Amino acid sequence: MKRFIQIGRLCLFAGLITVTLQATASSVQFIEQIPNGDGLRVIDTRPVAECEQQSIKGARCFSVGDLLGHSGRLPSQRDITWMLGTLGLSGSETVVVVGYPGDARDFIAGVLYLAGQRKVLILSPSMNQMITSKSIPLASGQRRSMSRELHYIAHPRDAQIVLLRELQQRLSGNQSLRLLDVRSHEEYWGELIKGWRGGHIPGAEHWSQKNTQPIRLTRMDVDTVVYGRGPLDSIASFVRLQTQWTQPAQVFIEGWRAWSADSQLPVDAESFNEKKMLTDS
Repeated sequence: MKRFIQIGRLCLFAGLITVTLQATASSVQFIEQIPNGDGLRVIDTRPVAECEQQSIKGARCFSVGDLLGHSGRLPSQRDITWMLGTLGLSGSETVVVVGYPGDARDFIAGVLYLAGQRKVLILSPSMNQMITSKSIPLASGQRRSMSRELHYIAHPRDAQIVLLRELQQRLSGNQSLRLLDVRSHEEYWGELIKGWRGGHIPGAEHWSQKNTQPIRLTRMDVDTVVYGRGPLDSIASFVRLQTQWTQPAQVFIEGWRAWSADSQLPVDAESFNEKKMLTDS
């Protein structure tokens, strides 16, 4: 049965659950250079104008702006799979994601991974470095097509996606969870408010991604759920964590903005901004 995530005004990934959670280190990983071999598909996540000017030969341009709508909202599952089809993807390919190091590149990699792409490789060096080194063939990047080139038929990894109400129920039911909050230290402690309220989800640990030490593994009987401010940093941080672990992590894609907007949900280190207006900042 098709299970697609739609909470409030935000439509998220989901789909057919046909497999159990798997060890995923081999499905998404960082690489230092593009491997040899035919059949690799390259996705350039830089702004389209830069991608079209010069990229890796054969690269398709696909930026954050193609996916995130007003206020950082994700499109529906139908639109996401359609867009991946306009890139000539069916889900069975090995995809190399390139761009500038940071959330934009890793977000696109995470979208592909969660959508069910068979294998996602994230090129660590910046595209500027690759272009300057001239170590790989270069050409103009190609925009995605206006129509679908292939049907994207991969099964989403929706068992790694956590919904708002699901997270609420699991926490209220005292289920063992490890929550990792990837926002800034100031946001975590409610000193900086970027949502309806400041603070963090009760029990969440603050995970500073500036810490170069690998984060410790969680017990196998405890699920680890990553969240940020919204879809962009939640998915990007999730995929970076997943590349470090052999055990599957989970992601609360809507993140703090959605949790803080529901006044019925508990918050630790809660703070308010009396001048806060109706925005999604």
